[in-house]
This record gives sequence, structure tokens and C-alpha cells, in this order.
Amino acid sequence: MSIGKMQKYKEMMQQHVLRPYLPETHWLTRRRTLKMLRSYSSIFIKPDKGSGGSGIIRAKRKGERYEVRCNQERKYVRAQSIYEVIKFFRKPSQRYLVQRGLRLAKYKGAIFDVRIYMQKPESEWMISGKVARVASPRKFVTNFQKGGHAASLREVLSTLFPNSGNKVNSRLERIEQLSYIIAKTLDKQHSLRELGVDLAIEKNGRIWIIEANSKPGHMLFTQLSDKSELNTILENKHLIYSSGSELP
Repeated sequence: MSIGKMQKYKEMMQQHVLRPYLPETHWLTRRRTLKMLRSYSSIFIKPDKGSGGSGIIRAKRKGERYEVRCNQERKYVRAQSIYEVIKFFRKPSQRYLVQRGLRLAKYKGAIFDVRIYMQKPESEWMISGKVARVASPRKFVTNFQKGGHAASLREVLSTLFPNSGNKVNSRLERIEQLSYIIAKTLDKQHSLRELGVDLAIEKNGRIWIIEANSKPGHMLFTQLSDKSELNTILENKHLIYSSGSELP
């Protein structure tokens, strides 16, 4: 059974260490949407149980109007009409949440975020893979299913912090610390063995927690020239699912 984004968000919010890294998130309502648009230049509307970047809607301020975009379709409206456009794009059978938009850093002109592949092949969590997910040109999501591609995380961070190995190392260290805390926090409630932790890095270097996917895909790691992390993931999958669970 899939775990909704809001449930995971609330569980992570209980951890005071994680709280500063979680962007403001609420159930979608007209009142909340308009209030968040007054606070932030962009917001994201996401299906609570969606995956792969499917169905995500972005509302972004463009002068006196807002661009509301879902996939390649976009509409330009004033603030008071945004909620009607969101209702047009969303699926009525799904529940949605609204989240603060982030100013993602870019790599070679495209936005990127971070995927940390966590696994628990035995009794302890481990990081099996770290990768940067780079969006396709003109896309606002980085997911592999939406054309996102893999890049070496250290290489990407090195372009974000040129001539500063200390900043690169400190971000990597913090990303790893947060990923372990997230895995242990959600594992207490749901007895997980795998987790895909997605983190954002803004242009100023600030780290945010985007999502923790309880059924992560590993195809992104097939794109890396170094196959060591992919091999680790697959070896751990064999250990995890040979015990009787079904391989996803």
C-alpha cells in the first residue's frame, strides 16, 4: 500500500531536526492556495499519491499574472482565477496538496535535484546510491519518467560551488545525514526496506526535503558511467526481496 505524501510530511515534521528542511505544505484549498501565492513567487500542486512527477501543477508569478502549468499545457490568469485553473488540470478522483515552490539551482542550464537511494538489506539502513537528477530543457520536474537524466552528484555540486571543496563536502555530508534520519523516521511507522529520498538545493545552496518515495525506481542509476552504485542497489534488492517479498 502506497504512503501518501502528506502522511510522510507530517511524520517528518515530528522530527525537530528535519523541520527546518521541509517546505511549507498543506492540503489544497482555495483559501490556502491564495494565501501561499501571497507569500511565495511559485507553488506546486501535487497529487497526494502520485509518483514519477505525474500530475504536478505549478503556479508561478509572471508580472501581474500567474502562469499555471501542467506538463506542456499552460494558462495565464490573475490570482483570483488560479484555483479554477488548478481544478481544470487536476483529477477529481485524487486528493492534492499545495507546497511552497523552490528556486532550484541549475546544472548546464537545467534545474536539478538530488536522489539518495536508501536500502536496509539486513538490520541497518545504508546509502546505496547518490545521484543528481537533471531536468530536460524547459521542464519543471526532474523525474526520470519525465525525461530527467542522471549526473554525478559531486560533479554537479562542484559546478554549483566552484573552487570550494569544503562547501561541496559539507553539502554532501548534510544530505547523507538527513537521508538517514528520514529513513529511520519513516521506517518506524511503515517497516520499510527501501526509500528514495529526494532533496532540492536552491541557488543559494540551501537544502530542502522534497519527498521520500517508499517505492523508488533505480533506472536513473543505469545512466551513470560508473555502475558500482547500480550494482550495489541490485545486490541489495536481491537480499531484500529473496526473503519472500515481491520484487517491484
